[in-house]
Amino acid sequence: MPSKEQLEAVGQTCSEYVAVSTDENLTRSCETCQRWGGEEVMCQLDIFLEQLVNLDQT
Repeated sequence: MPSKEQLEAVGQTCSEYVAVSTDENLTRSCETCQRWGGEEVMCQLDIFLEQLVNLDQT
């Protein structure tokens, strides 16, 4: 189960992010992306884990 910090970090860097709302105060996170299917399904594009691993590579 990903942490809130991981969801936000991936959401901030994901090029496939599509916000669920036009609210400017919405935190960019996987949880606020139209493609997020919840903890069981995670990303509909199946790229969450790849994006998370790539965050650690500098």
